[in-house]
Amino acid sequence: MSVPQLRRQNEEVHLNVLDGLPADHEAAVGVWRAANIARLLPPSVERVARIWEKLTDPGACLVIGHLDASRDVMAMALAEPGCAQDGAGAVIAGYGHVSMVFVHPDMWGRGVGRQLLQGLHERASERGWSRTTLWTRASNARALDACTKARDTERQATRPHLATVAPSSS
Repeated sequence: MSVPQLRRQNEEVHLNVLDGLPADHEAAVGVWRAANIARLLPPSVERVARIWEKLTDPGACLVIGHLDASRDVMAMALAEPGCAQDGAGAVIAGYGHVSMVFVHPDMWGRGVGRQLLQGLHERASERGWSRTTLWTRASNARALDACTKARDTERQATRPHLATVAPSSS
């Protein structure tokens, strides 16, 4: 009898990235909540309500990720139409803004964020968004690393929709 081999914590896994449907919203919020709690940033009631608004916005592009062996949602990302004036102005044609990328803490360090961003960028291109941007806290090393790797992968593939990683100071 063979003994199953446990995966190492940082071994890459294959993520199936799918369009997020309304039936996936609860699971997407669960991933978002778990990741924030693991980062010691428990969400407020107001923030949870704002996440639900973003998920149900018809202009948003939601993707979810699950592993081959499971239909459990392990990651979620959302892009919105990009707007002028740091998001307060008019929608800019051909431009999207990645406002959420969250991976369940059990999957951290396994290449899931990079795969999720690749899937999100593919869908952004299908919507006619030739450019996407993403802002994160300068202190969020995990996000900066995932975005940098995704951007480098996009450059290697010579796709026009590079992620612009611009850390914010908050």
